[in-house]
Amino acid sequence: MREDRGSLPSRRIHVLGGKHMRNRKARARALAFASAAAIVSTTGLVAGTTAADAAASIPTVTVHMSASKITFTGGGASTANGVTTLHAGRIHFHVVTASGDHVLQLARLHNGYTLDQASTDLNDAFSGNVPAVQRVDQGIVFRGGAEALPKHPGDMVVSLPAAHFIAFDQNGNGMAKLDTVGKAPSRVLQPVSGTFNAFTYGWDTSSNLPANGWVKFANRADQPHFMVLQHVKSSTTNKMVSQFIKSGANGNPSWGLKETVDAGVVSPGTSQMLHYNVPPGKYLVACFWPDYFNGMPHFFMGMWKLVTLH
Repeated sequence: MREDRGSLPSRRIHVLGGKHMRNRKARARALAFASAAAIVSTTGLVAGTTAADAAASIPTVTVHMSASKITFTGGGASTANGVTTLHAGRIHFHVVTASGDHVLQLARLHNGYTLDQASTDLNDAFSGNVPAVQRVDQGIVFRGGAEALPKHPGDMVVSLPAAHFIAFDQNGNGMAKLDTVGKAPSRVLQPVSGTFNAFTYGWDTSSNLPANGWVKFANRADQPHFMVLQHVKSSTTNKMVSQFIKSGANGNPSWGLKETVDAGVVSPGTSQMLHYNVPPGKYLVACFWPDYFNGMPHFFMGMWKLVTLH
């Protein structure tokens, strides 16, 4: 949970080697994740002995983030020659840091699309360069993320197939290689208390959304999306948000409050579980990813909704 701003300020993301990109139209909030309590952890796979125990617990991998480094410990993680290896399947990533504001993002590059190309294209994409947006959408599979601040860890659960992944810090220069191997075993599901489904320029949510708990964020659209939950005044209306958009969405909206929840980028057909703990009330859920066809942030194209967290 972020408590230092009550607006949708400039978005600053350091990606794949330290270059940063700025969203010139959306003035979107930096991708972040709510501070959360960890779920029950395990340091390895737990073999069931009966049919009822057949599903293993979700292993918890602790992600340590600093200004220039990302490392993984626990949950069966092993690191050699700069590459961390994990068993494929459902994994709980518990993100921690001793200083600074760091945002873990997991991604997989398609064959032939390099880190240098991704870094350049991500910078250009958030400057409205449509060909760059299209190369990013086609060249990267985003698998979600989580933010960590000192004494406020971030938590996410995601199911990863056997593949080569990149872990990078959206607020810094840290980057790490992560390989998931083997056949995904049967693991218990992460219970959730609500769902956020991202569609093309719109949101569908469950009728009940928690102010404190685990939720599922799923991308049901044909473009990448991320989720921002911005606490707003109870008097905020759709008309007020529309007027803010028409004005250019610059500055601090009068109806914005300080608390936010932000999830990492997820590609079409993928999802992540995330935990947050914020005050109950009215929230604006939005996405600011640049559009595949015109480079405009999705927020400006109607991808927002007012919801209530209980």
